[in-house]
Amino acid sequence: MRKRVVTIILMMTAAMMLLLGGCGQQVTATLEDLAADNPDIVKTIQEQITTPEGMSSEVSFSGDSFDITFKFNDAIDDSDEKVLVEAFGKNSETLKSGFESAIADLETETGITGITGTVHIFNASGEETWSHEFPEKE
Repeated sequence: MRKRVVTIILMMTAAMMLLLGGCGQQVTATLEDLAADNPDIVKTIQEQITTPEGMSSEVSFSGDSFDITFKFNDAIDDSDEKVLVEAFGKNSETLKSGFESAIADLETETGITGITGTVHIFNASGEETWSHEFPEKE
């Protein structure tokens, strides 16, 4: 699971870098504006995300933030859900450097500062069971 989440972050970064790298000038719009002006950005990123079997995923933007949301397709046992939530929490430190590096690259490419990203996990009934924002607030 940890490897998949790290892969997701790296793929998302690569997609954004490829899409924005050829612009030739820094963009003053928000990430949300960029996505609204070019729906292919969201589509390309979504195609690059490795979604674990039994889950769906999506990418969304709000201002200078982006969210990667995963949702279980089917209900899982409460004890299994608890184990997964604990695993995500333990792996957040592993994700930190990759996610923060991706954000730094996005800021460099777009000229936008203060970008944040959040990973969300929802159970099949639509309740958020875990989320983590990067960069981490001190």
